[in-house]
Amino acid sequence: MITITDWRSEAKRLVFEEGKSWAEVSDALHDRFPDKTWWQVRNKVRDYIRSTPEYAERHKPNSDIPDKSSIEYCQDGTIVSEKFIILKDGTDMTPERILEAHGLKVSEWEVISYKNNFWNSQVAGGVKQISYQSKLTARPKRKGLDFSEIDKHFAELERKRFVPPVIKPMLGDLMAEVNIADLHLGKLCWHGDTPENYDYKIAKEVFFKIIGEAVEELRGKPIEYITFVWTNDFFNSDTIDKTTTAGTRQDTDVRWQKLFNVGVEMLVRAVEQLSEISPVKIFYTRSNHDEVNGYMALKYLEAWFRNDPNVSVNIDAYPRKYQLYGNTLIGYCHGDKEESRGTKEKASRLASLMPIEAASLWGQAKYREMHAAHLHGEQMIQEINGVIVRRISSPTAADTYHTERGYLGNVRKAQVFIYDKERGLKQVINIPVQ
Repeated sequence: MITITDWRSEAKRLVFEEGKSWAEVSDALHDRFPDKTWWQVRNKVRDYIRSTPEYAERHKPNSDIPDKSSIEYCQDGTIVSEKFIILKDGTDMTPERILEAHGLKVSEWEVISYKNNFWNSQVAGGVKQISYQSKLTARPKRKGLDFSEIDKHFAELERKRFVPPVIKPMLGDLMAEVNIADLHLGKLCWHGDTPENYDYKIAKEVFFKIIGEAVEELRGKPIEYITFVWTNDFFNSDTIDKTTTAGTRQDTDVRWQKLFNVGVEMLVRAVEQLSEISPVKIFYTRSNHDEVNGYMALKYLEAWFRNDPNVSVNIDAYPRKYQLYGNTLIGYCHGDKEESRGTKEKASRLASLMPIEAASLWGQAKYREMHAAHLHGEQMIQEINGVIVRRISSPTAADTYHTERGYLGNVRKAQVFIYDKERGLKQVINIPVQ
């Protein structure tokens, strides 16, 4: 018969030799403690066992299991994880358990395939544990649209009573084009494998630095109206899976809802600042990174400024846009989809489209320009058949893709073009980004 005084040795025998659970040990020893509840006995035994050298020895890191793991990120968004994992004997080897063992959230990832190879086994704390060499292939779960986020922001629009501003008079015979090309809001760059850091907060700071300097440069000038061009890859990604419109996965630092919300708030504030100088016209051009989000943001601006006579929003989805200011015809496009093999060939293509697509305006112009983006660097490629084709600079930082391929060295800046109604291009203002 076991006495009260020797319950400790019996407890160690039950745990370490027979592999009993805490509940089973409590059942066996409960009558040794007539003044305690079953739970009190269980906790007393458990606390004692965990204080013993035998328990510490059994729970020290298993040197037989290699401290080695790897994870591979694939172009299609999937990951391949290899890891040594430990599971309790009898644990169901479900996909959910495997995901958790690899440190992935079940709510965000789904299993494509997995393979577990037996490594070894041991008894720890009375429980048999089995080690595996595990290989897992998983992909992000496709999430439905979170309409609550969208509804929240449009509800804010409805609650704000819009007071139309006083219409500003036409001040003069100049037009200013504020062109912020390829901002790539939401792009994530780490100064370790890229030349400099970049995230949505830095992009926002850069954006308003440009807007602020543009406003100061234009203040006091006889500006008839401002053309605000921002729809060239304003957003870095276009889907809930953080990919471009075509499906190329991007290094992105925020979820799509926050990215969109931050972006439209930036645009509203920028247009309001610019409209303090003169009326603002906005054109939409399709882009390869954010064709959908860019158009949604444009519709957002149309709704926000629907009663503002100082702001006009062109929501035409045609890929290229044209406007005639005095004697100057200007075309706008992203410049990624016009088929060609090289830069000069693409410029020739863009120049040849102007007299076709803007035939009614072509004959009225003395000066003609085509403004394209996409390449993140300034280029006046050449004048082709009377059309100057310009590539507009970008204020964005180089990401891993551009760094690995050596696409570096472009000066990070935005540009403001000022046109005289009679004489054409009068001034180019460069706004560099530090």
